[in-house]
Amino acid sequence: MDKKTCLILGSLFILTSGLIFTIERLTAYVYWSAQINTGTWDTIPQTLPLYENLFTGLFFLVGIILIIVSFKKDR
Repeated sequence: MDKKTCLILGSLFILTSGLIFTIERLTAYVYWSAQINTGTWDTIPQTLPLYENLFTGLFFLVGIILIIVSFKKDR
């Protein structure tokens, strides 16, 4: 892979990681909103921490590695 491909793939992996994390948070808040409408809910929605999902951390790590590789290919 050339420098540009590594940089684009690294950016896409990081964006995908953020998208997965955002979708998880969104589903937790939608579920919490549904509980509010029924009358039984927690005061704070139950969201997962960043390290709980394997794919979020894995995609972020692969993205960082690809970006580092793309910067080292120029030298």
